Amino acid sequence: MKPHRLFLLLHALFLVSIMAIISTNSYISYIKDSIDKSSYYHKAYAATNATGNDTKSFKVTIPKGSANPQIDISKLGPRQWYLPREITVRVNDTVMWINNDTEAHTVTSGIGAGIESLMNNKKGTPNGLFDSRSFRPGQSWTHTFTRPGTYTYFCTIHPWMDGVVTVQGKAQNIPNYPVYASGVRISTLPWYIFTPDGKIEVGLSWDPTVLLTGKEISFFVSFFDRANSRLNLLPYDFVITQGGKQLQSIPTTTQYGVNVLHYVFSNSGPINIRIENIDAVKSSDAQFNTRVFDNPNISSATASQLAATANKQSSNPFAVSYLTLVYIEYAVIFGIPAAVAATVIMAYHYRYRG
Repeated sequence: MKPHRLFLLLHALFLVSIMAIISTNSYISYIKDSIDKSSYYHKAYAATNATGNDTKSFKVTIPKGSANPQIDISKLGPRQWYLPREITVRVNDTVMWINNDTEAHTVTSGIGAGIESLMNNKKGTPNGLFDSRSFRPGQSWTHTFTRPGTYTYFCTIHPWMDGVVTVQGKAQNIPNYPVYASGVRISTLPWYIFTPDGKIEVGLSWDPTVLLTGKEISFFVSFFDRANSRLNLLPYDFVITQGGKQLQSIPTTTQYGVNVLHYVFSNSGPINIRIENIDAVKSSDAQFNTRVFDNPNISSATASQLAATANKQSSNPFAVSYLTLVYIEYAVIFGIPAAVAATVIMAYHYRYRG
């Protein structure tokens, strides 16, 4: 290969490399700007809340004549075999059924057979959640509901009798602002803490600012030195604990000045968030705390299911981070031209000087 052709080839490879680097830097800047904007934008999350934390007791009566379906059977709409037929309570509330009829009855969870059972002699289908068994006139039976949900029930002796209890989430005061584990309001997010040696300042924020069970939370972690310069490519461990139990521990590296991690909580209560082993120093850490509230819109079982699915995906060991992709891209940008240039130089050397 002639020297001037070798020069033109190397020059072309150099221009291609420069254009690729410019494109990569533009892509990195776009990602960085998107993360920075999201990490410092916190919308107010006004959660549905109920006042009062005391449990309550409710009464349902079995009216006289419930054992005789012919009474008032001409009336339209569902017969009130239990008064009220439908009732709404909260978790840990108690319902008392009082038998005011002249015959014995039961309160059994499951699906009744309906008024058609008078003709087809079908029985209801119990589901085993609760059963009063038979209790006589003038007697009562109580049951405390400990989980949210909709509970249908019927009388096994008179399967046309049915009722419904709807159990809502535990009554609680849910704020619309971030709080410490104690419940005291956090005035400003991000929340900044220096490491014990005073060399690095750690910033932590989250969105939504109110943590609810079953809802994905995005945590934003950033690092600054004493000169208030943002630090990149800093290794650390992101650890979440609740009730003395470690829920999550993720070894990671800060990227473009801020890192985003996600988690879904299945249980309410105080939590601790520790940023450990910062810059691979075991004694370098920062500890934060806040509180998770029961989601009033879903049951505890649904929250647990959502948490199990989401957290399993977020901890996928085969996931590739942005940082890894950047390393791969730079390796391609510089590696291929370097390899081609080395090959050309060696060919030139052997041809003209070999």
